[in-house]
Amino acid sequence: MSPFLLQITGTLSGASLTLFIVIAAMTFLILIAMRRYRSRQALMQRVAELEALSVAGRAIVTAELDLMSLCELIAQESGQVIDNRTFQIGLFDDHFYEILFWTINGRPQETPRAFDLSEGGGIAGWVRMSGKPLLVRDFQKEMDRLPAKPRYISDSPPRSAIFLPLISGEEVIGVVAAQSPRPSHFSEEDLRRLMILTNQAAAAIAHARLFNQQRQRAAQLELVSQIALDVTGVYNLREIFERVVQATKETFNFHLVNIFSIDPETGEAVIEASSSAQVASLDARLRPGEGIVGAALAQQETIVANDTAVDDRFLPALNETAATPPTRAEIAIPMSNEGNVIGVLDVQSPYTNAFTHNEQMVLAALAAEIAIAIDRARQLRWQREQAWLTAAQLQVAETIGDGSDLQEIVTAVTRLTPMLLGLSFCAILLWDKEQEAYHGGDVYGAPKRFRGWFRRLWLNVGEWGALDAVHVGRESLTTTSIPPWSRRMIGKNVTPSTLTLLPIDTANDTLGVMVIDEMTDGRDATSFSRRAELLQNIVDQAAQAIESACLRIAQQEEAWVNAALLQTAEAVNSLIDLNEILDTIVRLVPMLVGVESAVVLIWDADRETFRPGPSYGISEMGLGLLSTLELEQGELLLANTQAGVLTPNAAYYTFPLAPWLAKVLGSSHAHAFPLNARGQLVGALVVGVAEEKERNLSTRRISILNGIAHQAATAVVNNQLYQVAAERSKLEQELNVAREIQASLLPYGRPNIPGCEVASFWLAARQVSGDFYDFIRLDNGHWGIIIADVADKGVPAALFMALSRTILRTVAFNRQNPAHVLMRANEILDNEAQSDLFVTVFYGVWNPENNTLTYANGGHNPPLLLDRNGRSHLLTGDGMALGVLPQVTIQPQRVHLHSGDTLIFYTDGVTEAMNEDFDEFGLERLRVASAPKKRSAVETVEAITQAIHDHAGETPQFDDITLIVMKTI
Repeated sequence: MSPFLLQITGTLSGASLTLFIVIAAMTFLILIAMRRYRSRQALMQRVAELEALSVAGRAIVTAELDLMSLCELIAQESGQVIDNRTFQIGLFDDHFYEILFWTINGRPQETPRAFDLSEGGGIAGWVRMSGKPLLVRDFQKEMDRLPAKPRYISDSPPRSAIFLPLISGEEVIGVVAAQSPRPSHFSEEDLRRLMILTNQAAAAIAHARLFNQQRQRAAQLELVSQIALDVTGVYNLREIFERVVQATKETFNFHLVNIFSIDPETGEAVIEASSSAQVASLDARLRPGEGIVGAALAQQETIVANDTAVDDRFLPALNETAATPPTRAEIAIPMSNEGNVIGVLDVQSPYTNAFTHNEQMVLAALAAEIAIAIDRARQLRWQREQAWLTAAQLQVAETIGDGSDLQEIVTAVTRLTPMLLGLSFCAILLWDKEQEAYHGGDVYGAPKRFRGWFRRLWLNVGEWGALDAVHVGRESLTTTSIPPWSRRMIGKNVTPSTLTLLPIDTANDTLGVMVIDEMTDGRDATSFSRRAELLQNIVDQAAQAIESACLRIAQQEEAWVNAALLQTAEAVNSLIDLNEILDTIVRLVPMLVGVESAVVLIWDADRETFRPGPSYGISEMGLGLLSTLELEQGELLLANTQAGVLTPNAAYYTFPLAPWLAKVLGSSHAHAFPLNARGQLVGALVVGVAEEKERNLSTRRISILNGIAHQAATAVVNNQLYQVAAERSKLEQELNVAREIQASLLPYGRPNIPGCEVASFWLAARQVSGDFYDFIRLDNGHWGIIIADVADKGVPAALFMALSRTILRTVAFNRQNPAHVLMRANEILDNEAQSDLFVTVFYGVWNPENNTLTYANGGHNPPLLLDRNGRSHLLTGDGMALGVLPQVTIQPQRVHLHSGDTLIFYTDGVTEAMNEDFDEFGLERLRVASAPKKRSAVETVEAITQAIHDHAGETPQFDDITLIVMKTI
């Protein structure tokens, strides 16, 4: 018992205490009874709520209503458990959130309404992603703590709300939301009760939604099939387009439907039909990438703009005139057949987010059906036109094939083309490659007397600009330019104001040009929509026939040319004397080519003039005049402003003759054919041509003249080569003799010199050399060693070498000091030699008694000394080359050699020997090759020469190589 009660009971009497206990017990019993009553009442209320939720759930689950009615029932039943005056039920469709039921403060809102959640899904998007409910007691206080920001913008936003996911299986299919303008209006109990109801409603909504989708899709596909069936039996494309746009508009309740075709030339989308007559009359053309339609064409995929107000690709100018109310959403679907886009279906709606995934699928199916219908209609039309085209092409082939020569083929083409294509004028100009001009083949639609004149017509490049453009570009051209022959047809009304020129050519050659009057547009004459194809086929067949005829003519002329050249070659080969050969050639030229006269001019390269050779068709006086004159190039080509001068690369030149030469040749014009052989001008074949025969001198005749000129040039050059070969053979023999003489001047390469072993090597870069060496046995038992290099190669160097060797040997016997020998030899060379040559000399005197070498260097490469310890150094000197200055000063020097030392004398041909990379052999490689101490002098020479050969490889020798190795014993 508590102290308080003890205190009370302690102050009361027994009766009072009993009364107090009774009152306390009664109070306790009353409190227990009240608590049990309240618990019972709460339990009964909970049971009633669960019963109400169960009844509502059964009503929702068992209701067989459409989706909209089901949402209304869910909202109605929700009002039994919470305050739902502001209430919303929305479902997710791809990235769209579509509200099916919506009330604000008890007032119904317009539904359905779709919102794009792709950019910021708000709270609805969060509920979809998380699958969790959300209770917001006060937006103002909890805004920063919310998992997502609400997307609505309102002057009186709600203060509290409940957001519950509608979950079917594992997918959140929608959101149920209740909102209130009062804070803390909803409790956890409200959230719990509404969650029970939404869990039961989700399954019903999923089933109703699936049923509605299937039913709607079936209905739409049935309508698509019906539209496809309506256009199946139609083969006129324009009628197909008109039916499709009207049926699509009426069936799907879209306010604007357009069909675009693709221009095959520009690739633009061209409007063909529209549910609005105003839009159809615009004749709109959209480039790839321009507008929603252009974007679908460029990307070859469906483009959806569910809010045109924020899509920069939308073109309001195309829709403002016809779209009432204004377009708020647009979809463009490419219509493809076998991977090729043949058109675009464009559908527009006055509602934003109108094109959900379902609408896109149905419209894509409709576009595919339209593409099939278009392809079927095009195939039928193509088959009809192909039959007509095949028959026409067969007629063209038969007519052209009947032609036996070029003129018959051209005449047949000029008559058949207007007949098949409905033309009034057709002419063919043939290209003459030889004359580099067009000449008239034949013409249709002109008076008979004009036809004869037209066949004689020649048009040079530059006379008609349109013809020049077709000739250069090899593409057809339509022009209003007046052709040059129009002046012949004045008043005849036979030359159209507009002409089309088509090149008649093959892959490599231009054969001619067809000229016709302009054809009408194929869109205005459906039965002739492929006339352009037939025209091109006629041109192609004409090109093949003309090419074949020209080839036959060319083969005949080629055979004639070969026979003519063979006849000339046989005549030339049967003769030996040059004058007889040239005389035969000039006699054959007029017979084979038909020129007035011919003369061969022989080119004198030394005097740079032509001298006359054999001729034909020239009078006695002319021959006498020619025989006394020498012609320079400028005189021969007098008044020829185009040809320039004769060069080894020229084929031939046409030029007017100087008056006196025209009289000699008996013609006013001449062709000069250079006689070129081995890249050199050796003469010229000049033929005189009468002016009236100038155009008849065809390329084949020019080829004959070129061939004859080549044979004449060959005869001249062969004669010259024979003379040159004889002189060269004689010179070769003389050089061989000179080499033998020069080699005989050199002493034995391994002389027996006391105190040392000597070996030498000598190799000329040409047949004779400017290098030399010498060993001189002096009177006092000493030995003179000379190595020298003349500053040149070939014969001049060899002659100067012989002179230098003689002088050095003579002076060496009269003087002991090597420096005095070189200085005296320099004086003699300067006085006696008249050339600009000079020689470098190293002269040493070997004393075998004390193993010393006294030496002097006249500008030569310093010898390399390798001592027995492996060290090396150069025996340098200060002297100048001999033969440069009248007086030179050279100081003698002396070196003492020990047993085993090696001294290497060499010319610059050793150290400057180069390989293919222009890398010189060099002094260092010479040291390495000479380094081994145990080698003999002979072995050292062999090692050095082998090293030079290995370094240079196959690189030609540029300089003479001379080498002396002296090794002390």
